[in-house]
Amino acid sequence: MRRRLLAALALVVLMPGLAAAQEAASPWLGNLAFPTNMAFAPDGRLFFTEKAAGQVREVSADGELRSEPVVQVEVDSTGETGLLGVALHPGFDEGEPWMYLYLSDHADGMNRLFRLRVQDGSAAGELEPLLTTVPATNAYHNGGDLLFGPDGMLYVSVGEAHESERAQDPSDIGGKVLRLTPEGTAAPGNPLGDGNPVYTLGHRNSFGLCVDPSTGDLWETENGPSADDEVNRLVPGSDYGWPQVTGDSGGRFADPVTVFPDPPALTGCAWWRGDLLVGAWNDGLVRTIDPATGEVFETFAFPAGVTDLQVGPDDALYVATADAIWRVDAPGDDSLGPAPIAPQPESSDPRGWIAVAAAVVLAVALIARLAAGRRLRSS
Repeated sequence: MRRRLLAALALVVLMPGLAAAQEAASPWLGNLAFPTNMAFAPDGRLFFTEKAAGQVREVSADGELRSEPVVQVEVDSTGETGLLGVALHPGFDEGEPWMYLYLSDHADGMNRLFRLRVQDGSAAGELEPLLTTVPATNAYHNGGDLLFGPDGMLYVSVGEAHESERAQDPSDIGGKVLRLTPEGTAAPGNPLGDGNPVYTLGHRNSFGLCVDPSTGDLWETENGPSADDEVNRLVPGSDYGWPQVTGDSGGRFADPVTVFPDPPALTGCAWWRGDLLVGAWNDGLVRTIDPATGEVFETFAFPAGVTDLQVGPDDALYVATADAIWRVDAPGDDSLGPAPIAPQPESSDPRGWIAVAAAVVLAVALIARLAAGRRLRSS
């Protein structure tokens, strides 16, 4: 009981700093059907996927949601399956209006990568199949995040479909991050040789890919089994250990930058104003990760699980949750900065101290009440 009381007290004390950071977030679109992945066009339009509905939706640069979907596909949507990923060709507004989709195909229960041309907010032509990845029949560990890197190549996260041995087989694309050409073939210069699409291996259940614009480094979030969610800096050709190990391996495999022993179910990630941010499904938190030390700072909280993070052309952060998309525009021109949610001693905002004082009073009252209860039971 004492441990539970102290945990509750810590949560109450931490809340003021989190609330202060939260003031920068505002709901942007609501009543959505489980948005899973987002992609911005250079002109400010946002495209996002809806998991079970199998729809790609378009939002204009001024925030208006178009009533008709760009495209709708029939998907298997049990568990983690569905319409999972979307990306736009780097030349989307320069004669290459290709949209890339990763989905769980209802026809045969396989996860597949497609592309289609988009014109005036609608599909122009049929879906073009590029790659079949892993079975969706197990419902979990499908992967599906898509990202074009600064090299113009398409990076694709692929789960191991609950068949963990796939992750260590360099000839199998399950449990990997792939590096493909825009046409869907293995990119030249891949670390395991020409013709092999594998960029990194030893992954379990990857949900997020993002790139540090200052270095070009690729980052990935990954869900562990009952422990050890990971944030990884991806090094070409490296093995991240699954299923031999989760978390730190002591040098046997490429070690994560950050490990969460109590997994929050990490999802999307983004680099914003010099900081690495990661979302989580279980607690609705967005955390800042120090890439040098792996230190974690809880930065924003949302009322539902977070699915994806994207930075818009307006330099705001967009956060997709289970039923909405939020816009975050934190003050300051340079960096969000490590933003620990505990109130800082030098803070001049009295609200934090009032809340701390109230929490202490509440805790003292609860301790006294428990003590009284113990005296009654012993009498």
